[in-house]
Amino acid sequence: MKAYEIFRLLSPDEVADLVRAACEDDEVPDKIAGGVLTYQHLPLKRFAKLPEETRKAYVRRTLRDRKGSELAIYVLSAALVRRLKALIEAFLDAAGLPHEGPAVTAEGEIAEPSAAKVNAAVDGLLARFPARDAALYLHAFAGQPDVRWAALEARLSSDERLRLEDLSGS
Repeated sequence: MKAYEIFRLLSPDEVADLVRAACEDDEVPDKIAGGVLTYQHLPLKRFAKLPEETRKAYVRRTLRDRKGSELAIYVLSAALVRRLKALIEAFLDAAGLPHEGPAVTAEGEIAEPSAAKVNAAVDGLLARFPARDAALYLHAFAGQPDVRWAALEARLSSDERLRLEDLSGS
């Protein structure tokens, strides 16, 4: 699942929480603003005059749009690293991936561990963390261009606890 597809399933409050978390990184607010202006074809002066709720709606629309997929990956990654650092590190440790904090240090395609190791890592997350947080991170991880893990994809499609319920209408 691509990042913009994940954003399509999240509630407006979840999107707002992720955007706030991502914006703790000083570079993110400008990237989000630039992405909204570019992808929604809005002049800066007009955007700045819009009510806050309307601006938030434009941000959600941009993050949920296929055209904004690179921005969606950037925002989702920045937010998850800030919000779910312990979860990410637990998964990377259990999967046996080289990392510094929540960042994988391997270059290029990330080699898939054994199915048993992947399943044990997923089980560990589900035992220690809220299922929605684990599902959000695992779908985001599996959706990265350098991750092609059959065992993780199989688990994401078969385990109901890892299903990302569509809360976009709430």
